[in-house]
Amino acid sequence: MARSREPVLSTGEIFQGRYEIGSPLGEGGFGTVYKAWQLATRQAVAIKVLQLGPQDGSPVDKRQARFHREMWLCGRLHHPNIVRLIDFGRADEDIAYSVFEFVPGKNLSAVLSEEGALEPSEARHLMLQVLDALSCAHTQGIVHRDLKPSNIMVVPTGARRNALVLDFGIGGLTRDARRDGYATLTATHEMLCTPAYAAPEQFLGAEPTPRTDLYSWGLVFLECLTGARVITGNELYQIIYRQAGPEPIPIPAALCNHPLGRLLGAATHKDVAARVVTAEGLFRELERCDLTGLRRGIESRGAHSSSPRAAEPDAHTRAAAEVATHAVRGAQGRAGAEQGRPERASAPGEPPSEGERRRLTAVCCALTVLGGYRGAADAEELDDLLQAQQAICGDVARRFQGHVASALGDWVLLCFGHPVAREDDALRAARAALEIAAEIEKQSTRLAIERGVSIEVRIGVHTGRMARDLCATAGQTLGPMLGRTPELAARLSVLAPPGAIVTSGETYRLLREQFHLSVEGAYALDPSAQPVEIYRLQRPA
Repeated sequence: MARSREPVLSTGEIFQGRYEIGSPLGEGGFGTVYKAWQLATRQAVAIKVLQLGPQDGSPVDKRQARFHREMWLCGRLHHPNIVRLIDFGRADEDIAYSVFEFVPGKNLSAVLSEEGALEPSEARHLMLQVLDALSCAHTQGIVHRDLKPSNIMVVPTGARRNALVLDFGIGGLTRDARRDGYATLTATHEMLCTPAYAAPEQFLGAEPTPRTDLYSWGLVFLECLTGARVITGNELYQIIYRQAGPEPIPIPAALCNHPLGRLLGAATHKDVAARVVTAEGLFRELERCDLTGLRRGIESRGAHSSSPRAAEPDAHTRAAAEVATHAVRGAQGRAGAEQGRPERASAPGEPPSEGERRRLTAVCCALTVLGGYRGAADAEELDDLLQAQQAICGDVARRFQGHVASALGDWVLLCFGHPVAREDDALRAARAALEIAAEIEKQSTRLAIERGVSIEVRIGVHTGRMARDLCATAGQTLGPMLGRTPELAARLSVLAPPGAIVTSGETYRLLREQFHLSVEGAYALDPSAQPVEIYRLQRPA
């Protein structure tokens, strides 16, 4: 999340003796961007300034490594539809900067917001240029990983508008393009992407491939044609489910029997193994595509998949999709199902419904590495250290008959009560949480002596509702667990003090006879919800 900060540079300032600073252009998690002018040529440029010193709790070494990775990647890219890197360096110990050509115009997101759907010929023109840029990157083994409308500039210079691709800041190299000394800067299951445009495999922490970018490209192209984002949702988990779930990406009815529809269906196939496309191949096919009969403002309503490769999801995909569907619907009941009305998901403090409901207890462990290594800091070692702590969480959970539902960056999500629900799920989850906290503290003491670093863990526990028929998936390997129950466990972990375990009111009522719990305070776990009391789990009674 971007945080407001004091300006690093001031309007009119001469920076590095070569650039006159103008007004800020924008601010994000990776730095602040200013318009500026090169003194020698008066060429307009965009200067991105990254503060490398301690500021938001993120590892300094990883921010530095990502900055240098971005500069290295951008320095290899030479294409008329990719924004050009001009210069980069360090202003002082805590500030790095990069200088790019200044691109006049608006990003594609702003264009679509103002103009709505584009003419099919205009959309094809822009998307061909984006494909050509991606082809250049993919040929060198570079994957963008965050292609979206806001990372595509639409430039009104010349006889018609043109597209330029921005921001390879979280880009990576394909496995075949890596050489000795390449450091992985993304931890296992860390999700660096924009969910509404991310390919399904990105939610599983898979290796970056060119097909990942082409899935995103397909979603952007569809948005250009219809004027509406393809993947939407009021909550993050809804967006993730629609991306990672079994339903194919909907292709507008007007395109279902059109070559353009078949091309987009192939590019947006959910299964990366079946997404047999390349940037060069799509470019050639789109060039040949006859757009006769297509008009501006293609309706997205009534859309369905036209992909010739779409297949019935296998048992694993269906099981994972059921978990997500029931989580999104809040364990839909008989009455709601008959009337087509999804029931609201449980909130902390609500009593569970009787009859067709069972409880699921989610334990979210948020891990943080503090301090620096003795000697040269290595981002790869930091990742390995976090993964070792994640493995400890998983091992403890399995001893208490739980399992790892997902791991994302510094977070681990554990599940108790699925695929087989038991009466003591919350009890076993609490014991596992206490043992994890104790084991991480022990590891932290050892690491402080051996490496000069320490580990903190914050744990949130919430018990929500689950539909009975999910038990039919016993024995299956589950995909990511989505929905309100893990979401609220994650929010509780944010509120927990270092080394502490915080529970919701629902979990408190299940544990108060067996454990000592104290009131931690009253918090609104949803922006629209009233504050509810949460509790700190201390020890068995």
